[in-house]
Amino acid sequence: MAGKKPIIAFIGRPNVGKSTLFNRLIRQRRAIVDDTPGVTRDRLYGEINWEGRFITIIDTGGFLPPEETTPILPQVIAQCQKAMEEADVIIFLTDARTGLTPVDKEIIDYLRKLQKPFLVAVNKIDSEKQMPLLDDFYALGVEKLWPISALHGHGIYELMNEAIRLLPIKEEVEEIEEVPIKIALVGRPNVGKSSLFNKLIGDERSVVSEIPGTTRDTVDTLIKRNEKKYLFMDTAGLRRKSRIKSRLEKFSVKRALTAIDNADIALVILEALEGITDQDLKIIGYALERCKCILIAVNKWDLMSATSNFEREYIEHIRKRLRFATFLPIITISALTGEGLNTLFPLFDTLYQQYSKRISTGQLNRFLKGILAKYQPPFYKNRPIKIYYVTQVDIRPPTFVFFVNYPKGIQESYKRFLINRLRELNFKHIPLKIFFRERKR
Repeated sequence: MAGKKPIIAFIGRPNVGKSTLFNRLIRQRRAIVDDTPGVTRDRLYGEINWEGRFITIIDTGGFLPPEETTPILPQVIAQCQKAMEEADVIIFLTDARTGLTPVDKEIIDYLRKLQKPFLVAVNKIDSEKQMPLLDDFYALGVEKLWPISALHGHGIYELMNEAIRLLPIKEEVEEIEEVPIKIALVGRPNVGKSSLFNKLIGDERSVVSEIPGTTRDTVDTLIKRNEKKYLFMDTAGLRRKSRIKSRLEKFSVKRALTAIDNADIALVILEALEGITDQDLKIIGYALERCKCILIAVNKWDLMSATSNFEREYIEHIRKRLRFATFLPIITISALTGEGLNTLFPLFDTLYQQYSKRISTGQLNRFLKGILAKYQPPFYKNRPIKIYYVTQVDIRPPTFVFFVNYPKGIQESYKRFLINRLRELNFKHIPLKIFFRERKR
């Protein structure tokens, strides 16, 4: 196993350009960038290769002055502090346009107490004409300031080279990369996604608050448990389109949907007191259309009746509303008390195993022969439909191609029948894709 990659954390006040720098370095728009102060609330991790050196970078929420405090500010600051504690080197970003502020001075005092190497970068120096704006920042008492433009890329090469130079030298051992199971936590706002996320990874990575919409970015965390890797993605709450007003929330929703697209498993979280809503059904439908594994977790079960009969009836009611996908597994949990959480990882493993399963062509066709002996497909234009053979062509999701004489003659009802029969081959809880191709004899 290779040792942990060295870490560089970006800290500073809100809206000084931390997320812009983060996105430029990882070469994709992972962190949300907006003029609204405090857009980044959780700490985001990215991996980069800087001239042959693999490092982890962390984007953090901004420190706010006391007069601008919000109910989640203490948790945002805690996220920043954890990032600084993890980091080997810290890059403290300031804003040339707003100048030096009392909060900047508080941050520099905190950094000196940490006794870790840090650099002070003055962002938004977009041209030589703006270089005089650096003068105020020498009051921070540092020998060297690093003028940069995160937006245009000026000065970043020199800044990162110096940050890399300050990193501890660690022996890197080559390792074979194990592909993690990718799990997206999705659901409506305030159903407990971030609380569950923090329980699963054992660290308060996502800011948890009663304010709907607290999570704005998709927060990724890779963990290892029982020699298996899991990549958890905490996402912004998905509200009905009619309730999405701001451009910022629209982008957050887009990022959450992209997390589903990239996941192996969509962990769809419901709120026990509300039950399954129309919006929940839309989220599940979105994941099904993309043929993702889906695990439905009813959170806050500690607020409900504890009888087994009630739980059975409750789940049965959900299944009735899920008549288009009755094969999906449903469990009850409490992120607050930990009830039911011990069942999650075994279910992740089972779903992923089914999702990655491959059946030999010989076994498939023996199975098909038994089906056709009892249930022949209906006629097409007064001619019998013949299924010659079937083969599996892909996994994640398992995908099958049936070779027939009249593909257009296969009705939806018979297609559903074949999918349900294929589930008997240990594909019990996952979506399957089947296609029909013409083969003449």
